[in-house]
Amino acid sequence: MENLPPRAASAINEIAHGMDLKKCRKCGCMKDALKQAERAFEFSDDPAIRSLLPLISDYQARMVPLAYDCIGCKKCWGADATIELANHFDEVEVDQCGSGDERASDHSKSMVAYPSTCGGPSTTPSWPPHPGDYLLGEPDGTVAICTLSNRDLPVRLIAAAEPAIAIAGRCDTENIGIEKIVLNLVTNSRIRWLVICGEEAKGHRAGDALLRLKQQGVDADMRVLETASWRPILKNLTLLEVARFREQIEEINLIGITDLKVILAAAQECASKSVPALSTTSLQPTHFGEALASAEHIRANAPKRLQLDRAGFFIVLPQPQRGLIVCEHYENNGRLAHIIEGQRAALIAATVVERGLVTQLDHAAYLGRELAKAEAALRTSVTYEQDAAQGQLVSSHQRRETRETNEPDRECDRSTTCAC
Repeated sequence: MENLPPRAASAINEIAHGMDLKKCRKCGCMKDALKQAERAFEFSDDPAIRSLLPLISDYQARMVPLAYDCIGCKKCWGADATIELANHFDEVEVDQCGSGDERASDHSKSMVAYPSTCGGPSTTPSWPPHPGDYLLGEPDGTVAICTLSNRDLPVRLIAAAEPAIAIAGRCDTENIGIEKIVLNLVTNSRIRWLVICGEEAKGHRAGDALLRLKQQGVDADMRVLETASWRPILKNLTLLEVARFREQIEEINLIGITDLKVILAAAQECASKSVPALSTTSLQPTHFGEALASAEHIRANAPKRLQLDRAGFFIVLPQPQRGLIVCEHYENNGRLAHIIEGQRAALIAATVVERGLVTQLDHAAYLGRELAKAEAALRTSVTYEQDAAQGQLVSSHQRRETRETNEPDRECDRSTTCAC
């Protein structure tokens, strides 16, 4: 196919080749690829990328009822299309397919961001049980790799197809990040090694906290002992989970090392060593993560109502020629009250909050989203368009009428420059 945007060209070509095959049109791998393409293109700020959505819709319409999730083809067009999407679009969440089949391509086994939904052997159902920023490698691997703040290392490590590596991912924080590592590793008794490499995130020192967790453990308040990290408090773990981690996992300290060959050599050396047997050889995910499991799970829905913020509304205007974001604050009567200028969305948002120019959580969330979009547009030279907030805007008079008559609220018919 010609004249495709460079970021999407490789993925579209993979999809197009696969859609010519009857087996692909009834395979879960292709279904997932089309779903991920739709998601990535829909959220793109590039009009050329969004213009591909009708093409994806046409491909989806050509799909037939699924006959299998994945059959482990040596060349998997759907899986490879998803890999290409993941390489160019941050919105893509890649699932692992065909991981237990020797015929599966190296790429189809390499990337995962959330628990696998496809067939194939695994040590526990849907492992890893907790979502995070990681990629899966070999199901029989005995080595996990934490690359700390380095984003590209997990991809390169898994792409190397080293049989020893079961999972590779990054960890920026010394609390929640470490909790995720512990909860996922203790539910896979095959993994006995954790290689800690890459650069420490400034101010966090998660690597140091991981080393001290193994060496020293935690105190009664679940704070990692004798670590130089800032807030190494593991509120979502139990003492049992920490004890299991310390018994099961041996750590290799390669903090500061980013050389791929050195890290792979360490993984190979780990896999060649013997380790003591565990006191418990098989534990299910339900035995762990009590704090996370007790959290309420809520499905996101569009708000039913939207009320004007009494402090006013905002118009966000990126100014590429000046390299600034201009955020205009208006009173609800339309009078311009404040103009906040800056290069970073976070600083503008902090100034708005500090000045008390936003008083509602939904309005603050909306403004933060729009400022982030504006900053991205400024960096990439794409066109920014401010969106209206979701929900129905109801006046106080209408709310009284609604309570009295039980009539449904009318939808907001104002422009995007209203307090939405």
